[in-house]
Amino acid sequence: MVVPVHPSSGLVAHFQGRRVAVLRPGNPPFTFGRGHDRTLRFGHDAVHGGPDRHISRHVGSIRYSGGLWVVCNDSDSRPFDVIVRGVSNPLPPRTASDSHSRWAVSPPGLEIRVGAPSGRYLLSISVDAPRPPIVEAPGHDDPCTVPLGELRDHDRLLLAAKFLALPDPGEAVGNREAAQYASAARPHQEPVTAKAVEDCVGRWCKTLQQLGVTGISGRDNINQLGRQLLAWGLLRQENRKLLRGA
Repeated sequence: MVVPVHPSSGLVAHFQGRRVAVLRPGNPPFTFGRGHDRTLRFGHDAVHGGPDRHISRHVGSIRYSGGLWVVCNDSDSRPFDVIVRGVSNPLPPRTASDSHSRWAVSPPGLEIRVGAPSGRYLLSISVDAPRPPIVEAPGHDDPCTVPLGELRDHDRLLLAAKFLALPDPGEAVGNREAAQYASAARPHQEPVTAKAVEDCVGRWCKTLQQLGVTGISGRDNINQLGRQLLAWGLLRQENRKLLRGA
């Protein structure tokens, strides 16, 4: 099995433009919300000097887990937005006390937007000296892998056709439709098949899972996979231009 090796980078958190924390692996979780026990407390005096009940007592937390920085939604009732490369991704509330709703933090960082009628609270997060995780060379029985961030042109086209054909970045089309977009973009080459799109998507889903990203497998999570590919920089919105011939 390919094992991700992560540099021990710290994480810097800013709230409303002001730096509020520098976290290192091994530190306790950095928590935020309206509750008095939160590391970063907001919304407790936002409405006429009183608490804003639209802000959860326990909104979320940031922690180092399994070699990866992750943002968790700790509320059981309210989502909040994770903004990566200008794309807003709702992070849903957890469904049970032992469940997890989390988003992996990757270079170049992200922003967390907690909205309420009284205003919007913006928490931005970045990793110190961001470097992509290094994937060890595969063993004798492991499949060959492409280093993170270095998609082949063929894979980039197929992922763009799958996740960038619609106006909302990361929103997926069906494999057959993606194959048609990819084939139209290179009309003088052999047509792309739906199976080729499926295999490509599955391969990069597995790559992210090996890096600790969860909640991206299966048909119900296909849009989340597209957003995570954008978040990690494996796919970029400018890759839409690959489909101009479609």
